[in-house]
Amino acid sequence: MKLLTKSFFLLWAASIISCSSPNIKLSYDFDKGSLGEITEVEPGYFKGTTKHWLKRDSIGDQYYWFYFKADNVKEKTVTFDLNDLTGVYRGNTHIVYSDYTQPVYSYDQEHWERIRNVKYDSASQSFQFSQHFNSEPVWIAYAHPYPTHRLESVINRINTSEFVRIENIAKTKEGRDVTLVKITDSKAPENDKIIILILALQHAGEDAGGFMAEGLIDFLISDDAEAIVARKNFNYIIVPMMNPDGIYNGTSRYNMNMEDLNNVWLNDDKVQPEVSGVKNWVESWYADGNEIDLFFDIHNHSQFYRYNVFVLQDQSLDSLATVMDKHWPIRNWHSEFKGSSCAYFFRKEIPSGTIELSQSHLANGKYLTIEDYLSFGKGTVVALNEYYIDGAQ
Repeated sequence: MKLLTKSFFLLWAASIISCSSPNIKLSYDFDKGSLGEITEVEPGYFKGTTKHWLKRDSIGDQYYWFYFKADNVKEKTVTFDLNDLTGVYRGNTHIVYSDYTQPVYSYDQEHWERIRNVKYDSASQSFQFSQHFNSEPVWIAYAHPYPTHRLESVINRINTSEFVRIENIAKTKEGRDVTLVKITDSKAPENDKIIILILALQHAGEDAGGFMAEGLIDFLISDDAEAIVARKNFNYIIVPMMNPDGIYNGTSRYNMNMEDLNNVWLNDDKVQPEVSGVKNWVESWYADGNEIDLFFDIHNHSQFYRYNVFVLQDQSLDSLATVMDKHWPIRNWHSEFKGSSCAYFFRKEIPSGTIELSQSHLANGKYLTIEDYLSFGKGTVVALNEYYIDGAQ
């Protein structure tokens, strides 16, 4: 009888243990993953910080990007309380979180939803967000992530198109390729074509630019009538991921030499392979008797601003910004952006601008999605058709 009672007790205890909820596990050892020190201070409540990335010259501290995986969260409400959310940009205090910052989560790393239960405390520079999860595992990020393997899939998918030519123009510190994509109809006369050069993802945490570049590429090789017009009249030259090392390591902004690529274009003391690769390609392009008619660089201004902006070096492209706004929501600013890619090309007397996408929502309250960013790429092609071909300049 005592043996039976003891056996029953052991079985009962084992059932209690097996039914108890396992601890939530966080990890970020994957493409674009990043997280600082964070601790589960009580069940379902995590407190800590994002990873701070320090610029090599010590006047930069970029902190905002996070992207991690959470296991054992099914049917649980989990809260994350992030602090130490102040950085340094060009020697000045840098703040990008706000009370309308909404991170994203996904159960498959493809389909993403916004986390809407958020709270930002400007006095303490802390940001809290909570979400109930119906499945597991779940991936959580500051904004829609664009990892290096997504671009690899795009390149593999478009490589067989008759309109596409692909070159690797540089190797990063960690040995990754910086890839250049040319899209045009090679049967149309080359001498009459308008040359458009586009860069994206110089900064690792500005992922919406990757989706916009992808949308632009996919539209250009499509059977759409506007795409056919574009291929016959334009030569699109696109570097869709300038900073693959920073993207892979989730650095918020820098490459793995801890340099801000968009600050070194006019500084020969800060030579970086990614930028040198583009410069060398441009010099070779010109040496072969070619020109560039328009340059723009796609960035994001985090989740702090609520609009898309075309930042221009002067007033010469104001009318292009107006045409673009007819096809996707964007306004224009004027700024010199000294030392940037735009400043570099502007000095070469090439009309230049920087597109800054919102990673949050627009003034009308609509939070942007991956589908929105992809559509901005299409809208840009249609706008450039109207501007150059239809004479809307």
